[in-house]
Amino acid sequence: MKIDINFSTHRLSAKTLDRSAAGIQNEIMTMFTEPVSRHLPPSCQNFRTAEDVDIWLEAMAQTGSVLRLTEQQQAVGYLFVFPEPENGFRLGYVLAEAHWGKGFATEAMQGLVDYLSEGERAARFIAGVEPENAGSVNVLKKLGFAYSYSEHEVDYYILQSA
Repeated sequence: MKIDINFSTHRLSAKTLDRSAAGIQNEIMTMFTEPVSRHLPPSCQNFRTAEDVDIWLEAMAQTGSVLRLTEQQQAVGYLFVFPEPENGFRLGYVLAEAHWGKGFATEAMQGLVDYLSEGERAARFIAGVEPENAGSVNVLKKLGFAYSYSEHEVDYYILQSA
């Protein structure tokens, strides 16, 4: 259930991924290193071939959207958006290791929440994170997400839209 999304923040641009863009599979394989994908679901780990990436992107397209996140037209990460019942969205992100610690995750996720909140499209957001991924837990807390519950070694945080 792909949703076309296009927004910008102070430093970043996010746009629904064009899966046919030249080099996109290689970009994803290069970005999803072990440190980057360590805390992601198993389906987002160990991309070894372009076919692995294509299979993953096809699966993602069945339930949501992948957004390519850029700074000055250079890829820095990806955002994930999955519609949920009752005007809710499940959100996620991944950033290239070189861009950790610069506030990009907080900026990108705030931009995404703002975009999806426009016109009352969203009433609730949920994000899952492994408890030991302190950086991502901090990002969610900065954005106002509150811990809700744990399931399968993942903590889920919820943000109710104002």
